[in-house]
Amino acid sequence: MIFANKKQKKGFTILEVLVAMSILTIALVTIYQSFATSLFLTASTSNLWKAMIFSQTQLLANERETSNPVSFNQGSFRDPDPMDGYRWRKEVKDVMPFPGIRVRKITYELRWDEGDTEFSYSSDIYVESK
Repeated sequence: MIFANKKQKKGFTILEVLVAMSILTIALVTIYQSFATSLFLTASTSNLWKAMIFSQTQLLANERETSNPVSFNQGSFRDPDPMDGYRWRKEVKDVMPFPGIRVRKITYELRWDEGDTEFSYSSDIYVESK
């Protein structure tokens, strides 16, 4: 008859714990980077959509005006305006896309900063020149 005098030890060795911690750390860093990138993209997309909607609204309002004099204006929005942090530029000029046809081109541009990077959105509309 064989008797086992060896006691079986229960638990983890220090090496097993270190390997598990290393794997967990790598996984958490990857998840954090993905989350941070998602937040940045969400904010950027939100700012772009906000600029697109505002710019299109301004152009549609200009389309309905009976007179759009040739001009160049620019400025920035201040608090409490919902567009606070954005800078705008509006240019109205005469163009001749074809000989004998004169129209007014209205360009509306918005610029904003996200960190160290400046972004912009520009759109145009053509209206009858009077």
